[in-house]
Amino acid sequence: MSGRGRVLSILAGASVLFISVYGYVLLQHRSGIPAGIDRTLLVQIDGTEIKAARDEEFALAGKRPGESADFYLREPGGGSVRKQTLPLVPYYARTIYLAVYLIIGLASIAIGMVAFILRPDDRKARIYYWLNLAFGSAVIISGEFYCVGPAWTTFGPSILFILGYAATPALLLAFALAFSNRERKRLRALIFVPAILIAAAQTAAFLAAFLEPSIEVFRAYNAYYFLFRIYIIVYAALAIWTLYRSFKKTENAEERAQIQWIFYGLAAGTVPFLVLYQIPIALGVKPPITEEFASIFFFAVPVTFFVAIVKYRLMHIHLVINRSLVYTFLTVFTVGVYFAVIEIVRKLFAGMVTGPNFIVTAAGVILAALAFQPAQRWIQTAVDKAFFRQRYDYRQTISAFNEEARKYVSRIDLFDFFRREIVSVLPMESLAVDSSEGRGQVKSASDPESAETGSEWSLPLSLDPEEPPSSLIFGRKKSGGRYSLEDKELLRTMSGELQVNLDRIRLQEEVIYERASREKMEELDKLKTEFISTVSHELRTPLSSIQAMAELLESGKIRERDKTDKFLAVMAAESARLSRFLHNILDYGKIEQGAAVYHLRPAVLQDVIKESAELFRPVLEERGFDFELSLPAETVRVDVDADAVKQALSNLIDNAIKYSGEKKRIRVELSDGGRSWEIAVKDDGIGIAAGDIEKIFQKFFRSAQAGAMRPEGAGLGLKIIRHIMDAHKGDVRVESKEGEGSVFTLAFPKERKA
Repeated sequence: MSGRGRVLSILAGASVLFISVYGYVLLQHRSGIPAGIDRTLLVQIDGTEIKAARDEEFALAGKRPGESADFYLREPGGGSVRKQTLPLVPYYARTIYLAVYLIIGLASIAIGMVAFILRPDDRKARIYYWLNLAFGSAVIISGEFYCVGPAWTTFGPSILFILGYAATPALLLAFALAFSNRERKRLRALIFVPAILIAAAQTAAFLAAFLEPSIEVFRAYNAYYFLFRIYIIVYAALAIWTLYRSFKKTENAEERAQIQWIFYGLAAGTVPFLVLYQIPIALGVKPPITEEFASIFFFAVPVTFFVAIVKYRLMHIHLVINRSLVYTFLTVFTVGVYFAVIEIVRKLFAGMVTGPNFIVTAAGVILAALAFQPAQRWIQTAVDKAFFRQRYDYRQTISAFNEEARKYVSRIDLFDFFRREIVSVLPMESLAVDSSEGRGQVKSASDPESAETGSEWSLPLSLDPEEPPSSLIFGRKKSGGRYSLEDKELLRTMSGELQVNLDRIRLQEEVIYERASREKMEELDKLKTEFISTVSHELRTPLSSIQAMAELLESGKIRERDKTDKFLAVMAAESARLSRFLHNILDYGKIEQGAAVYHLRPAVLQDVIKESAELFRPVLEERGFDFELSLPAETVRVDVDADAVKQALSNLIDNAIKYSGEKKRIRVELSDGGRSWEIAVKDDGIGIAAGDIEKIFQKFFRSAQAGAMRPEGAGLGLKIIRHIMDAHKGDVRVESKEGEGSVFTLAFPKERKA
């Protein structure tokens, strides 16, 4: 738009505003019929015959409150007509409606002017400007007949009302079509044709009716007014429908929000006016509400349009409102309410309370003070939510993140929480962490498998002080817009809080690692000491026994053959025990180093069991054990490492001997388990507590019952047994009850798994 066009448009707007305010002043002097007049009996006012309700408006037009008028009333029984001369009264007994009209109209015109001044080259802004001028002037003036007076200048507001009222529906539809991609230039012109024709016809009829004056022309004017109502209803419905279709089709989140608020305003402002007032009149029935009350709903129109501009940048208007300024006005308002409450309390209760008035005043001050702070906080929160929603949401997000992030102890969980909080208020295509090793990536918000949606902005992030710095990569916004200053401030603050919590987690991990390392070293030292002590004891005992017996035999003091054989048997048993102990230690060392090797070859399990049992025969006989072998008659041949199986069985039989207690009975049984051959070693010993069954296969573990018996060995036997059975693709099972004995079963699969 050219500079001259802008100036002329602003001057036209100023003229409309001036004429509207002039019409508002005249509206306050609108006359009404005195309360003593029964309208149902009224047949004439001055020289105007009354046949319809609106005839009264024609008769009273140009008159002011206080002027006298002749009212002709038919007697209740019919027949004669009596005359009453009474002064006219103000039509608006309450000025609340006038104040509401003025506020709605001025707000609309002001918002329209701001939009035009800020965006004069935007077609939507220009249509919106003229729409608000037409709508605002019509609301302020409120009627073409109500401000007509003796002076010719009073016709200006009346004609402006007709023009504004007729132009509003057409401009509204044009504004709604501006949001549609299917808008056509030819359609732009056509939608104004009905408005031009109606405005021209109404203006001509109005001037003819009041300049002549002629009640007949006025009645004709009213008779065809239903066409204007149909025009309003159709155009308003088309505008709402057009906005709804545009809302459903647009994919831009910001534009959807703009249309949504405009739609809300039109629906809240026009639907009650149309449904509850205009449509009933068009159908010839009495409307359920008055025109004045129906017009109050128009207040929603400028409010929602203002929200769309401030909050969602309608027509790309970046209208910045200083929040502190708003808070200042609110504080002043709240202080005013504060003193008003004090005054109200004083007046209400001053007559009820005997004694000094300062007591009542003090009570009012206390009550107002109690309500002041909560009311101020509530108002500020409401303003933040309504006009600074983005900043409010951002502050809430930062506060919630700070509170919840402290609970996370895992980097991955913290990153995931960070992503969820960010995308909930600032939807983006991707969010990832770029590091030299690719660690700490946060999955894309829209595509979990890919973050290749484009990088829009990044911030540095330190995952580890000893590694190269990483970066937080923020993809494009889903709305298609660029990151605003508020967006970047949110991301900077949230990234800073993320860094603080990452450092906290890293420090916690370091502390935990150092503590665990220290505890592990202490545990290793303890185990090493216990292991050396155990090994020393286990080696010293059999060696001492063997040495003592060897020296005794060597001395020649033992000459009886049976005693010599007994000593030799004990020496052999001690040597076997020493050998098993050393094998367990050496084999465990191989297992820990991953160097244990097993050679599986076909072997007869009966032979393996017999050879293992034979090693313990001297000990079993010496200690008085009832030992039994239960072997099947058929030969059981399985691919095993015979030496390893012997070692496993030896450890089980040795444990059965050590933990048998007073019940000295051991049974070794080979049976068919279906898919496996099972060797069970059963004893009637002390048993194992239920809570210790899963722990007995751990290295060096001994239950409390076992420890009380001070058994021999290093506590490695069951650990080695499990490793042997795993190597054979088999299993070792335990069934035990405390005080009733135990059953250890070695299961060898008939068909080995690949």
